[in-house]
Amino acid sequence: MSTIFLYEDGYGNVIDENGGPEPMDYIVDQNEFIVETIAIHTEYLVNTVPNEFSLTCPMLLEKPKNEDIHVKKAKPKRSYVRYTVQDKTRFFDLKIEKCMTASAASKQLGILEQLIDGLASIMRALAVFLRVVKNFINANPSATVVEVSEHLLKRFHDLKVSRSTVNNFIRRECNLSLKKADFHSIERNSSKKIEERYNWVCKQEKTDMNFLTNCLFLDRSAFDINMKCSRAWSNKGTHAIVTRPTMRTNTTPILGVISASGLITVGIKKPRPVKKRKADGCISSGTVTGHYISFLKTTLDGMDKHPHMKGHYIVMDNVPIHMHENIKKHIDYRGYKCVYLPTCSPELNPIEQFWAVTKNKAKRHRLLQEDTLSKRITEACSSVKQSHFKGFVSHSYPCWDKCRNRQPMQ
Repeated sequence: MSTIFLYEDGYGNVIDENGGPEPMDYIVDQNEFIVETIAIHTEYLVNTVPNEFSLTCPMLLEKPKNEDIHVKKAKPKRSYVRYTVQDKTRFFDLKIEKCMTASAASKQLGILEQLIDGLASIMRALAVFLRVVKNFINANPSATVVEVSEHLLKRFHDLKVSRSTVNNFIRRECNLSLKKADFHSIERNSSKKIEERYNWVCKQEKTDMNFLTNCLFLDRSAFDINMKCSRAWSNKGTHAIVTRPTMRTNTTPILGVISASGLITVGIKKPRPVKKRKADGCISSGTVTGHYISFLKTTLDGMDKHPHMKGHYIVMDNVPIHMHENIKKHIDYRGYKCVYLPTCSPELNPIEQFWAVTKNKAKRHRLLQEDTLSKRITEACSSVKQSHFKGFVSHSYPCWDKCRNRQPMQ
């Protein structure tokens, strides 16, 4: 245990030997704000498989270079032209009676010109349909095939088209596909937010901050054992139905810190201990600033054991419970640096990718007697390969370019 000498700075403030703030300002009762640590950096490095790129991995198997792959070419669809009886009669009359070639007879009757004009009119009509459909879908990204069909019938009264034809037209001609939607707020790409991101990037580029070498990313997420994948297999022509319990289980808040070198710390928020005497007012049951400070202290204690992490940047989202002055005080006091990301910019935080992968890896089937939720979350976090963390961080760099060029986030 080290001794810390405190001084009075002449303005009524208490500082330490380095001029830092009074440490008593951010002492948190860790018995009240409990965050159980379930994974740390040292254990993660020990349990990481040394050779992640084993040849037994099916994704890395390469075929011999001399082996040729035969790809069967799909037959293009033929377009048919229908001619009238009179056109056919005149054509064969010239060919038989006048002994003209098929090419000369076609030119004399103007069949080629008619064909070209017909194709041109079809192409013009397709271009109009394409523009109308794309404009409608751009204005209504969640539009169904039925809604697109109804919109076309309103614009073109004499049009007769089936829903399947419209669906094929959307997929093939418009080059669109139906995907799981990500819902973004309206202000996310407002001019104010774009300018905020630009200023943030310009400011950070003047420092020595580097996401790949000297940054750690802190954030929280929530885990629900009843969460299911949004897609499922089913027989053709039948609905994909996945059953889940009627009662929704309580979500489990998770706090985590990662870097490009791997997992740093993961903790689970535990409920506050029950007090015999009720406190005045309402007590929040969610994750509050006290939990963040408690988790942050545990994380920094572990980072102190790794000298190369000293002075690293702690990167966090710009949310109210992260912005408490005691959080920045504690980070500065421990010899680290605090950086807040611009608002409405989750793409800049690589830990968002980590949470998505972890939730996908976590087993969500029924808990066995020897299983615990903490154990499953720990296994999911520890199963993420070390090389993937560098990929999470590298994924955010194109977003820096968008911020620098004042482009909207997609």
